[in-house]
Amino acid sequence: MDVTSKPIFRYTIEPLRSRESSVADAIRDAILHGIFKPGDKLDQQQIADDLHVSRSPVREALRTLGAEHLVTIIPNRGAIVAERTLAELGEMLFIRLMLEGAAAERAAPRMSRRGEEQLADILRRADRTDDFEELLVLNNEFHMTVYAAYPQPILIGHIQQLRNQFGPYNRLYLDQPGNRAVAWADHRRIFEACVKRDGDLARQETIRHLEGVVERIVSAIGEA
Repeated sequence: MDVTSKPIFRYTIEPLRSRESSVADAIRDAILHGIFKPGDKLDQQQIADDLHVSRSPVREALRTLGAEHLVTIIPNRGAIVAERTLAELGEMLFIRLMLEGAAAERAAPRMSRRGEEQLADILRRADRTDDFEELLVLNNEFHMTVYAAYPQPILIGHIQQLRNQFGPYNRLYLDQPGNRAVAWADHRRIFEACVKRDGDLARQETIRHLEGVVERIVSAIGEA
């Protein structure tokens, strides 16, 4: 689907940062929030016009996103948002279950009162909004706040990279009726495990949540 004919970027180019970094942030944000969808062609000239930059930083930004596996660059054809096969999504889930389950298990017993309050605030904000893009941001913020309760920056970095690669498909989940309520009920159970400082329960609830999300995404892809 061609989505480059309308304004799409929430970011503006920051003068104190490199243009390549700012453009990469803007495109990444659009991909992760489902504005650019898997398989969409990324028109370099249109992106440059929308962000008021030349094509050179756009080209470099797309190379950066290619290295992050968010964009696929096809010789002589340009760049598209990376698509995943069902087998790839299944393998990514397998890895995420191991990493995110372990991160939650380590983090819950170390959850501070401040971390608990941050999670409760995220849950309240999610209850008050119907904006899909905000919900996607809050979803990632919730999980990363849980994992950050334990000092594990390398593990968290790997988790965030995988979550980003999966990110374009999260919109498929939220677009299905009832899934928002299911997801945030799952988040509340993870939160309650953190309040109890129960690492094993936090791991179990995190794994159950991720399995449910991916199962529904795979179902949505199969019906498309």
